[in-house]
Amino acid sequence: MSAKSERKKIRKEQVATYYRSNPPEGYDAIYKRVNVEITALGEGATFADLAGIDKKLGRPKATSSECGAFADYFEFMSDN
Repeated sequence: MSAKSERKKIRKEQVATYYRSNPPEGYDAIYKRVNVEITALGEGATFADLAGIDKKLGRPKATSSECGAFADYFEFMSDN
């Protein structure tokens, strides 16, 4: 086996090992994690709390407000 083929084989095995230990999250998994955190906040949640959830979970800004449907609610309220 050539050196290039051997490197390719090793790299492929490394990638497979990485994905087994760090599976990529889909929307559903992110949604569940965010909503568990929102539920823990209770009724008195603020936008600062939502920003804290985004930071804690390592998600982009406004992820928790989108997953929790707060963005839709406030958009609806501003239209009326």
